[in-house]
Formats: sequence, structure tokens, C-alpha cells
Amino acid sequence: MPCSGDTRIDLEMGKESISVDRLSRRHNRPATCTSFIRDKTGVFHPCAQSRIRNIPPLAIGFLDLANSGDFAANVFNQVPVPAYAVALMAIGATVALVMTFVAFWDAKRSCSNIKLLRKERKMLEESTGEHRVELDINHRDLGTEIFDRGGVEIAMGIGAFLISIGTYMAIGGANGAVWFGSNLLSGYIGNALPALYGVLNAGWSVYVWTRAQTQANAARSHLDDGIAKTLFLRRIKTVQEHAILTAVVCLVSGALSMVTPTQWWPYPVLLVCGLAFIYGTWAYKTHIGYERALFTESYLLDKEYLVPQLCTLQTVKTAMLVKTDAWDHLNLGNLSMSDLIRFMTNCDLLGQFRLDLLDEPCLGPRLIHGVASSVTLDESSFSVFEQEDQMTEIHRVARCCIERCGMRQVRLRERYLLEALGCHLTNQRMNEKHG
Repeated sequence: MPCSGDTRIDLEMGKESISVDRLSRRHNRPATCTSFIRDKTGVFHPCAQSRIRNIPPLAIGFLDLANSGDFAANVFNQVPVPAYAVALMAIGATVALVMTFVAFWDAKRSCSNIKLLRKERKMLEESTGEHRVELDINHRDLGTEIFDRGGVEIAMGIGAFLISIGTYMAIGGANGAVWFGSNLLSGYIGNALPALYGVLNAGWSVYVWTRAQTQANAARSHLDDGIAKTLFLRRIKTVQEHAILTAVVCLVSGALSMVTPTQWWPYPVLLVCGLAFIYGTWAYKTHIGYERALFTESYLLDKEYLVPQLCTLQTVKTAMLVKTDAWDHLNLGNLSMSDLIRFMTNCDLLGQFRLDLLDEPCLGPRLIHGVASSVTLDESSFSVFEQEDQMTEIHRVARCCIERCGMRQVRLRERYLLEALGCHLTNQRMNEKHG
């Protein structure tokens, strides 16, 4: 589907500007109602989590290396324990212990996402209407949280904790009972759970690769050539490469970790696996993972909505990448309040924009009744800013918001829309296949 309906290019001025997307009015994505609460410092925050953030911190990528923190205990498994080996054991055990807390911290966040996704899935299944695309997205997000994030963090976090304890015990290896317990904890027991879960995670990675291939086949037959198709197939390639890397790392690392209690040679290979795991976490964080709002509002996720949205986002992203002042280049200063809200919504910036308005001394009081500690905002709340003299301040706040958060949110939104497009195309192909 062509992209000409979403952006217009001023050939004389060499500028691109955002036009009001007529197609998205037929597939209206509402500016959802959100409640905010003021903390003790006077700063507003959302009352409850209303977004799925399935991007783990990069530090989680170091979990695989942390599970090799017992290398000194296994390589220098002798009595008396050399002084340099004691130092290496202390370092490895401490790193593994620290990573345990990091893993459990993010696993807690992942469990929160899982609860929200299960609640969302129940709501979609019980509601009337067609929600196959939303359910497919929910299924992918739920599987990612269980297999690629929360489950891995719990399994490897427990493993790292046991390995840490076992490695600390190895420092006192002169005692026979301590030596035996150390070998069990830092060797077989500590590595068993990550190895078992590695097999499950590899199975999920195979499913992700197959699912992406199905989406790619649907795109080649149902998506017209253009920027949306190019972006989509590029994402599919990245997703499949990440799935292959994850499966290989999980299987190799899991298998070799069970050999380390008696052999030293797996550690160089495990080092490579650990570095590959870090790269995989970085690749997911920067090219695959996304954030999205919960499906609490009903709007149509189909090709007629998604493709123009992707084209518009590509124009915005290009302006942010190559222009020194994307705000002026996109002519956003000419937008009315309603069109500005629509633009911020389509760029997934509305939530941050609302917070910025609430915290703005000259604008926030207009949205808050007296000294209320909480406030609920919807699209009609911004009608108080329609006066011309206020729009200058509104545009200033919006401009700062876009310059500060725009590129990150546009990229995250683009990834989400590409995922939704793949779900829609697969569903469309299935409907045609089964009549």
C-alpha cells in the first residue's frame, strides 16, 4: 500500500510535513483516559501500570557469564587452594551473587507484565467482536515474558545463587565435606536448572522462528511493495537471527555447563556463549523489543491502519535522524491542539506529554482542580488549551517532549506496529485459506 496519504513533501522548500491521517480517523486510536497521582515531591506519576514494557535491561545479558563464575573453583580444584585461585573464586562468586539480585529484580517486573497480559487476554476472550490480532500479539508478548525474560531470569538467577554459594565454599576446600558440597552446588545442582530451562527456551525460539517465517510468507503475498514491506521483512530477518542465536546459545551453554564440574575445556566455549548472550540481549533491546498500551480500547488493527501509520512514523524518524530541528522540519508548530494530540498519540508520546503538561507550572494548574492529589485526563481535558495565547506554551512543552523522548518512542512504536502488521497478515492469510 502506498504511503502518499500520510505525509506530504514540499518540493520547493525541501521539507516534509505531517498531514492529518484520514485513514486513521476511520480506525481511530483513541487518546485513552489515564489517571495520575501526585507524590510527596509534587511530581505526577501514572496511578497504575497501563503499558507492557517487555524490554529487559542490558545487565540481564551478563547472566550467562555470571553462571560461569565457578570457573576458578572447578579449574583449580585442588588442596591446598592456591592464593590466586582464592582471589578468582571470590571475584566469580561475588559477580554471580550480584547478578542474582539483578535477575530477581527484573523477574519481578516480568511477573507484573505476565499478570497484566493474562488479565488482558481474559478481557479479550470475554469481549465481543473480532480480536484475533490482539490475541496473537498478547500470545507473543506472554511467551516472551515467560520464556525469554522472567523464566530465564528465575532459572539463571537461582543457578547463579547456588553457584555463588558453592564457589564461596570452595575457598575452604581443605575440608572434605565442604569440598563435596561445593562441587555439588557450583557444579551439577547450580547448573541443572539453567540447563533444563535452556532446552525449553530453545523450543520457544524455534516457535518464534517458525512464526516469523509464516508472517514473512503472508507479507510477500498480501503486502504491496513499499517502505512498510521493507521495514517488515527487515524485522523478520532480525527476529529470526535472534531466535537462532538464542536457541544455539541456550543448548550449547546448558550442555557444557554440566561438564564443567569435571572438565576445564568448556569454559572458553562458555565465554563465547556468554558474549553471544550479551549481544542477543542488546539486539533484542535495540531492534526487536517494544512497548505498548494495554488493549483497553477497541480500534481496528488492519493493513489500512497500520501501513499508513508506519509510513508516517518513518517520515518522523527520518526527520529526527537527519535534521537538526525536526519540529520545524515537520511543521508541527502549525498543528491545532486536537491534531497535536493525535500526532503525539500516533508517536506514542501522549503519556509523557501529559506528564510534562501536569508538571508545567503555567499549564498544569489548568488541568488540576485545586490541590487535588490525583487527576484523570482524557481527550476532552485538553479543550482548556484551545486559546491562541496558550498554544505557544503547549507547543514549547510538546517540542521539548519530542526532542527528549521522541526518537526512542517512535522506534518502539514502529516495532510494535510491525508486530501487529505481521499478526494481521497471518490472520488474513488464514481466513482466505479456510474461506
